[in-house]
Amino acid sequence: MTKYLPLFPLSIVVFPGEKLNLHVFEPRYKQLVLECIENDVTFGIPTYIQDGVGLFGTEMKLLNIEKKHPNGEMDIRTQALGIFKILRFDRMAPGRLYAGGEVEMVKNKDDEDIIVKL
Repeated sequence: MTKYLPLFPLSIVVFPGEKLNLHVFEPRYKQLVLECIENDVTFGIPTYIQDGVGLFGTEMKLLNIEKKHPNGEMDIRTQALGIFKILRFDRMAPGRLYAGGEVEMVKNKDDEDIIVKL
Protein backbone atom coordinates (compact mmCIF):
# COMPACT_ATOMS: atom_id res chain seq x y z
CA MET A 1 0.00 0.00 0.00
CA THR A 2 1.36 3.43 -0.91
CA LYS A 3 0.42 6.91 0.20
CA TYR A 4 1.62 10.48 -0.22
CA LEU A 5 3.21 12.03 2.89
CA PRO A 6 4.44 15.54 3.67
CA LEU A 7 8.17 15.13 4.43
CA PHE A 8 10.39 16.81 7.04
CA PRO A 9 13.96 15.52 6.35
CA LEU A 10 16.24 15.55 9.40
CA SER A 11 19.69 14.20 10.25
CA ILE A 12 18.22 11.72 12.74
CA VAL A 13 16.66 8.27 12.86
CA VAL A 14 13.37 7.95 14.74
CA PHE A 15 12.29 4.47 15.85
CA PRO A 16 8.65 3.28 15.89
CA GLY A 17 7.01 4.14 19.21
CA GLU A 18 9.57 6.84 20.04
CA LYS A 19 8.32 10.29 21.04
CA LEU A 20 10.15 13.28 19.60
CA ASN A 21 9.97 16.97 20.47
CA LEU A 22 10.84 19.41 17.69
CA HIS A 23 11.28 23.17 17.47
CA VAL A 24 9.79 24.29 14.15
CA PHE A 25 11.04 27.60 12.78
CA GLU A 26 11.30 27.39 8.98
CA PRO A 27 8.23 28.66 7.07
CA ARG A 28 7.93 25.42 5.07
CA TYR A 29 7.76 23.26 8.20
CA LYS A 30 5.43 25.67 9.98
CA GLN A 31 3.13 25.21 6.98
CA LEU A 32 3.54 21.41 7.21
CA VAL A 33 2.64 21.33 10.93
CA LEU A 34 -0.40 23.59 10.54
CA GLU A 35 -1.71 21.51 7.62
CA CYS A 36 -1.17 18.25 9.55
CA ILE A 37 -3.31 19.63 12.38
CA GLU A 38 -5.95 21.11 10.09
CA ASN A 39 -6.30 17.91 8.01
CA ASP A 40 -5.51 15.39 10.79
CA VAL A 41 -2.76 13.72 8.74
CA THR A 42 0.65 12.30 9.52
CA PHE A 43 4.02 13.34 8.08
CA GLY A 44 7.32 11.62 7.46
CA ILE A 45 10.85 12.18 8.72
CA PRO A 46 13.26 10.67 6.19
CA THR A 47 16.92 10.65 7.14
CA TYR A 48 19.02 13.44 5.66
CA ILE A 49 22.53 12.05 5.11
CA GLN A 50 25.51 13.30 3.11
CA ASP A 51 23.58 16.20 1.55
CA GLY A 52 20.75 13.94 0.39
CA VAL A 53 17.48 12.43 1.50
CA GLY A 54 17.74 8.76 2.44
CA LEU A 55 15.54 6.04 1.01
CA PHE A 56 13.85 5.25 4.35
CA GLY A 57 12.09 7.29 7.01
CA THR A 58 9.58 7.20 9.83
CA GLU A 59 5.91 8.16 9.71
CA MET A 60 5.10 10.60 12.52
CA LYS A 61 1.89 11.54 14.28
CA LEU A 62 1.65 15.10 15.61
CA LEU A 63 0.50 14.74 19.21
CA ASN A 64 0.41 18.38 20.23
CA ILE A 65 1.69 21.88 19.67
CA GLU A 66 3.27 22.49 23.06
CA LYS A 67 4.01 26.18 22.49
CA LYS A 68 3.44 28.81 19.82
CA HIS A 69 5.99 31.61 19.88
CA PRO A 70 5.09 35.23 18.94
CA ASN A 71 7.20 34.95 15.74
CA GLY A 72 5.22 31.88 14.56
CA GLU A 73 7.79 29.30 15.65
CA MET A 74 6.39 26.22 17.39
CA ASP A 75 7.47 23.53 19.81
CA ILE A 76 5.72 20.30 18.87
CA ARG A 77 5.44 16.80 20.32
CA THR A 78 5.29 13.84 17.94
CA GLN A 79 5.31 10.06 18.05
CA ALA A 80 6.77 7.64 15.51
CA LEU A 81 4.30 5.19 14.00
CA GLY A 82 6.22 3.07 11.49
CA ILE A 83 8.90 2.87 8.82
CA PHE A 84 8.46 3.75 5.16
CA LYS A 85 10.46 3.53 1.95
CA ILE A 86 10.37 6.50 -0.40
CA LEU A 87 9.21 5.54 -3.89
CA ARG A 88 9.11 9.11 -5.27
CA PHE A 89 10.52 12.26 -3.68
CA ASP A 90 9.25 15.75 -4.53
CA ARG A 91 11.44 18.64 -3.35
CA MET A 92 8.22 20.59 -3.04
CA ALA A 93 4.87 18.88 -2.59
CA PRO A 94 2.34 20.20 -5.12
CA GLY A 95 1.37 23.75 -4.12
CA ARG A 96 3.37 23.58 -0.86
CA LEU A 97 6.62 24.98 0.54
CA TYR A 98 7.69 21.63 2.04
CA ALA A 99 8.82 18.35 0.47
CA GLY A 100 6.55 15.37 -0.05
CA GLY A 101 6.70 11.90 -1.42
CA GLU A 102 4.96 8.72 -2.41
CA VAL A 103 5.91 6.16 0.23
CA GLU A 104 5.36 2.48 0.93
CA MET A 105 5.09 1.26 4.50
CA VAL A 106 7.67 -1.34 5.58
CA LYS A 107 6.53 -4.20 7.79
CA ASN A 108 8.26 -4.07 11.17
CA LYS A 109 9.72 -7.38 12.38
CA ASP A 110 9.50 -7.40 16.17
CA ASP A 111 10.99 -10.89 16.46
CA GLU A 112 14.47 -10.05 15.16
CA ASP A 113 17.45 -9.58 17.49
CA ILE A 114 18.80 -6.12 16.75
CA ILE A 115 21.97 -6.60 18.83
CA VAL A 116 25.10 -7.76 17.06
CA LYS A 117 27.41 -9.67 19.38
CA LEU A 118 31.10 -9.14 18.65
